[in-house]
Amino acid sequence: MNKRVLNDTVFQHLLKISIELSSEENTEILMEKILIAAMTISNADAGSIYMVNQSKEIEFRTIINTSLKMHLGGSSNKPITFPSIPLYIDDQPNKSAMVAHAVNSGKVINIKDVYDELPYDLSAARRIDKDTGYRTQSMLTFPLKDHIGDTIGAIQIINAQQETPEGKLETVEFTSDVETQILSFASLGAIALTNKALISNMELLFESFAKTIASVIDEKSPHTGGHCKRVPELTLLIADAVHKEQKGPLADFVLTTQDRHQLNIAGWLHDCGKIATPEHIIDKSTKLQTIFDRINFIDTKFEIAKRDIDLLHQQKVIKALKSGKTIEVQQLERGCMVKHKQLNLDKAFIQKINIGGEFLSDIDEAQINKIANRYTIEINGIKVPILNDDEIENLSIKRGTLNDAERLIIQHHMVVTSNILEALPFPKHLSKVAEFALGHHETMDGKGYPKGLTKEQMSVPARLMAIADIFEALSASDRPYKKAKPVSECLNIMGNLVVKNHLDGDIFTIFVRSKVYEKYINKFANPEQLDDFDIESIPGLITYS
Repeated sequence: MNKRVLNDTVFQHLLKISIELSSEENTEILMEKILIAAMTISNADAGSIYMVNQSKEIEFRTIINTSLKMHLGGSSNKPITFPSIPLYIDDQPNKSAMVAHAVNSGKVINIKDVYDELPYDLSAARRIDKDTGYRTQSMLTFPLKDHIGDTIGAIQIINAQQETPEGKLETVEFTSDVETQILSFASLGAIALTNKALISNMELLFESFAKTIASVIDEKSPHTGGHCKRVPELTLLIADAVHKEQKGPLADFVLTTQDRHQLNIAGWLHDCGKIATPEHIIDKSTKLQTIFDRINFIDTKFEIAKRDIDLLHQQKVIKALKSGKTIEVQQLERGCMVKHKQLNLDKAFIQKINIGGEFLSDIDEAQINKIANRYTIEINGIKVPILNDDEIENLSIKRGTLNDAERLIIQHHMVVTSNILEALPFPKHLSKVAEFALGHHETMDGKGYPKGLTKEQMSVPARLMAIADIFEALSASDRPYKKAKPVSECLNIMGNLVVKNHLDGDIFTIFVRSKVYEKYINKFANPEQLDDFDIESIPGLITYS
């Protein structure tokens, strides 16, 4: 092959490999293609790819031998059983192994005949030659260096072939021209590995960052700890179930590998805005809790009220005794006992209402106001009701523990989440993360937040995150202010949200009928929550013909 033909061939192979470099995701396959191109350019009969592992050893990744019809590793899916080669022996560079020396020194090693006396240990090659009848002769070994000059592996090609005038092939040495040309493939291979490693490391860094943010948020509150970890898991379980669905309007939905990755990241970041939410609101486990639970303050005020009752009673008893009215004293004693009993009942009622686990009825709300007006205590010479306006407002919360102002602060976390995610310059393959993550508080009727999107304006992954978020919250067994709900109750609550057009009925139907909840509960909650119920009794389910 003349120099011009060689140069043209090299150029064509470089062009082909360069194109494949941008599209090939599997670095093992890409490196194999580079090896084959190097073997083609040099007319080599055999070649191998070696990579440095974390144990500072060189391990085989691909072995090709045309004469022996051998192809191990790489695209062959056949395992390589040859042992790895240590880079260091007794903490000294391994100079006896040619590949190890090439990697350690960073130098190209070009040998005309490996059977000549050399400083390298080629006993393994000789044994293989003896076993196979092969003759290893010329050998070219060149290191692979990354973008900062570190050697990350090596490519070795064996037995350059040349056609004799008689038409036969003979083994010749690798010429300096071939060596120069092959080095371009080594550089290309190193670039490919470096680029893929950088992308992989950046992906790993970003995913670790997302998980760290989620862990920080969970750490802020022992009462919601684990929520940010569990939602991504449940989200992917639901997404996989929708992907497998063969009926209904979602039968054509396909969850690509890229979308699944984005959905996973979105799950980890869905509540990242809570990093700016005050801890005492995230952590508000009772209605009266701020930095501390003010029920203890109210208990103290009840003790003051009881003291005032006793003082007034004693004054009246003393007056009656001085007047010799013994019957009146007995009446006063009975009246004091009644007041004590009523006070204890009122105190117990307030303590119960403070928990906030169940819906507060209008009767209970009216009772709070009666208690507030029933007792007046004196503090610093000023008479005040036993419950102030702020305490009445918080105790009168209809459901849960958050008042309207606190609920708005909690909802504001989605604005912060939106600001964070939309400010991040996501690459193209992660461009949907923000959309997916911001969907979990939107409702199908457009009355959700932060953007008030309707069902038609949201993608399937964005809609299914709401179902994951709500089911996790309802079924969670680590909330001190409520018991873990049985699955039937969780699904009934969610089904009613479907009826009210808050949740996507198609996704909810798949979630229920495919029993995704069973997998989730068994892995992340208490299996005892899996009670017996008739699936068809769950509201909001859709039947497809």
